[in-house]
Amino acid sequence: MSLVEVMVAMVVLSYGLLGVAALQVRAITEGSGGEHLTNASSIARNRVEALTRQAWGAALLTDTAGAWTAPANIVTPAQTYAQSERITNNAALPAAVTVKSIEVRIQWSDSKRQNRQVVLSSARLREVGE
Repeated sequence: MSLVEVMVAMVVLSYGLLGVAALQVRAITEGSGGEHLTNASSIARNRVEALTRQAWGAALLTDTAGAWTAPANIVTPAQTYAQSERITNNAALPAAVTVKSIEVRIQWSDSKRQNRQVVLSSARLREVGE
C-alpha cells in the first residue's frame, strides 16, 4: 500500500468515528430526557392514585371550574417538577355529581427542551352510599 492510500483510509475512518461520537452524544441526551419523562409520569400517576383514594366529599376533590391549581414544586436529585391539578364535576349541582374528572399536570424544563409536560387523566366515580 502506498502512503496516499493509507492517508485516504485514515480520513475515511476519522469521518466514521466522528459520526459515531455524535451519535453517542445524542444517545446520552435522549436517555436523560427519557429519565425525566419517566419521573414525571411516575409523579403524575402517584398523585392521581392519591386523589382517587380520597373520600367523595374531600376538599382535595373540589371542582376547580376548569382551572389548574397553583403549581407545587417537587424537587428530585435530578430535576425540579411543577405539579398542578384540575378537578371537574359532571354536573353543576353537588347532589347530582356522579363523576369527577381528575387531571394532573407535571411540567419541567431540561437542558435541551424547555416547557415539557405530562398530563394524566382519570375519573372518580361516586359509589353507592357516598
